[in-house]
Amino acid sequence: MLQLLLLAACTRIPAPDHLCPTTIVFSDGEPVTRALDPDQERISDLNLLIFNHGGLLEEKIFVSGRKMQYLDGKPCHRTQLLKGVPYTFLVAANLGYELPCRTLDQARAYRYYMAYPDEFSSGIPMSALVELQSGEEEVLEIPLERLMAKVELSVDRQSLDEDVQMIVRQVKVGNCPSSVQLFGESTAQGFFPNGFLRDWSQADILNRNGSLPLYLLENIQGERPVPSRTECSYIEIKWEYYSGSYHTRPGEYLVYRFFLQENAGDYTVRRNVRYLITVKPEGSGLGENGWRVDQTSLVQNY
Repeated sequence: MLQLLLLAACTRIPAPDHLCPTTIVFSDGEPVTRALDPDQERISDLNLLIFNHGGLLEEKIFVSGRKMQYLDGKPCHRTQLLKGVPYTFLVAANLGYELPCRTLDQARAYRYYMAYPDEFSSGIPMSALVELQSGEEEVLEIPLERLMAKVELSVDRQSLDEDVQMIVRQVKVGNCPSSVQLFGESTAQGFFPNGFLRDWSQADILNRNGSLPLYLLENIQGERPVPSRTECSYIEIKWEYYSGSYHTRPGEYLVYRFFLQENAGDYTVRRNVRYLITVKPEGSGLGENGWRVDQTSLVQNY
């Protein structure tokens, strides 16, 4: 009996007036299915971990499908928080499974692995790590960041010689990361053997003055005097080529390659960023010969 009394005396139970009923809202709207490219706002499942100011896990949820709750069309979670207390919220969306983390250090170090480069039929993977102090407000909104960058590629052929035809048949992301750190800047630790790829009918929009979206996980490589062909992400374009002097044989291509950069000399591809890139071949389209412009498949006309 004495032990029970001591236990009761040492246990602090927050008074009801110290609790704040709170709805946590996660930005990026209702699910809408698209066939080829992902709906960038789709959220099909959610992990939420709430840590108190001492770093202890107070609440952990995983919800998907019909169990998802919404407020004004946005996914949400209803809970109770202590007033005026700082909390750390970690959120991950569209992973397809419950996070195995139970400590803040585990969560900060956790890497998410994709099975294939365009594994986003249920939505682009997203995350957020925010520190907030709870108050009297009933709604907390947490914006999520997409873990993938979006590259919008287009082609400008206006500067080509009149007798030159360059027809895109394939576009691929080289050194396409296969994993990403959920809650912090991420440098690639491995790559897909075949990166994100669009070919033939999927890439044909580049032959009709349109733009082609490509996706890849974040790859922070930073500033380098020379880019690494094994670590820095790049775009590879394969063309059918015809001119008055040269042509490609069936099934063989002229290849363009160029590295993705955040700024000149900085070979970083950052999450949740949209990169607009226009490829503009000039003259014969054969300005150089080597890794960047591979002409080995060209044959001379007779």
